Amino acid sequence: MKKFSDIPQFTSMGEYHVNVALTEIPHVIERYIKTHSLEMNPDFQRGHIWTQEQQIRYIEFMLSGGCSGKDIFFNHPGWQRDFSGCMVLVDGLQRLTAAQAFMGNKIPAYGAFYQKYDRIHYSIDFIFHVNCLKTKAEVLKWYIELNEGGVVHTPAEIKRVRQLLEEEKSK
Repeated sequence: MKKFSDIPQFTSMGEYHVNVALTEIPHVIERYIKTHSLEMNPDFQRGHIWTQEQQIRYIEFMLSGGCSGKDIFFNHPGWQRDFSGCMVLVDGLQRLTAAQAFMGNKIPAYGAFYQKYDRIHYSIDFIFHVNCLKTKAEVLKWYIELNEGGVVHTPAEIKRVRQLLEEEKSK
């Protein structure tokens, strides 16, 4: 008989997490860069791959109340201890880039730039998780665990579901 206790466990997400409002993203990231030497695009990241259209669609998803894709993962080996070492963004570069672009009036959402909105509700937030793994090998393992299993829907798969939706609406 198999035991659940024999199943290898993923790396912990860390004990520290904090909700950060969309409007506070630029300030918090700037503070992390200054006080913790945050590296936003370490060598294991895939770089900035989202198109402007993908960034806009993500921000519109968030502004409409989307609740998935809000978790951002950092590592800082000395977090809440002696704060030695540098902080690194492990997962969430595309989402943070989109949020910063919107807040910096570089991309619109629903046809308007951030500066044209009267007020954005504080419930539009992200969850920043900070782990305190000690070695780069541990961070790389965590990155793989976070990113290996997901499969992005193809345009054809979304089109098929849109067609089902249209069929349902016409009933």
